[in-house]
Amino acid sequence: MSRCMTSGMMSSSSDDWETPLDLWGKLDEEFDFDLDVCASSENAKCATYFDIEADGLKQPWTGTVWMNPPYKGIRAWMDRAMQSSGRLSFQDFL
Repeated sequence: MSRCMTSGMMSSSSDDWETPLDLWGKLDEEFDFDLDVCASSENAKCATYFDIEADGLKQPWTGTVWMNPPYKGIRAWMDRAMQSSGRLSFQDFL
């Protein structure tokens, strides 16, 4: 990773980081995501997405879900992901 990408990763200067497009492209090619559950209009990776106002934690998750949660409160997002499908296991989370 470039210094630019990593400079704020271990700091509290930002609560959310956009997934690099090259990584996203490779993952989407393999998994064909339908829904981005924690996005903004600026960083949504899918045509269908939930922004902060929609509150993805309160919405139904369907299809193949992409989730790059905000770092603060990540536990709630991980808990929700586990509740969304009883068939998920740890390796299903990237």
